[in-house]
Amino acid sequence: MLCGERLAGDEFDDAVTNLLTLNDKLIGITVTWSFDTLNSIIFIYSNGKKSQHGIGDAVRISLYSSEFNLMTEESFTGVTIYRDLRNIINPYKPNGTVIIVGLRFSTNKSRQSKLFGSSNGTENDESFPAYILAYVRGRSYAFIDAFQFIWYKQLTQIKTAMIEKT
Repeated sequence: MLCGERLAGDEFDDAVTNLLTLNDKLIGITVTWSFDTLNSIIFIYSNGKKSQHGIGDAVRISLYSSEFNLMTEESFTGVTIYRDLRNIINPYKPNGTVIIVGLRFSTNKSRQSKLFGSSNGTENDESFPAYILAYVRGRSYAFIDAFQFIWYKQLTQIKTAMIEKT
């Protein structure tokens, strides 16, 4: 589900940009924010590639920065997205623009990230049993206009044994 503005910002697709395969997944995030807006986020993938979305603006400088990295055998299994109207510099929408203002992630190991950004706004929860967060698509320019989180069904590990011919 696309959460946010469909026609704002520039489109991005981390799977294409980072040449992700079905074996790759999101393993970490670094986020900057001010008191009421999410300014930027860097998604870190298992193939070593990174993608930054959003840069903020001169009015809402990044006051806070934090990262959240997965441990071994851990995956992102849920995300809470907050979006709201903000008076950002936007000549196309001088009366305010709806942007992503906050995020919180959860994992299969019962860990939860801190709230990145603000919880003032409309809250959307995404979590699918037996699915893990693989990568992100969306729209952004100075701020993050929309996110679409792409989930893959978590497959159980298949144990194999080597058969030797004697």
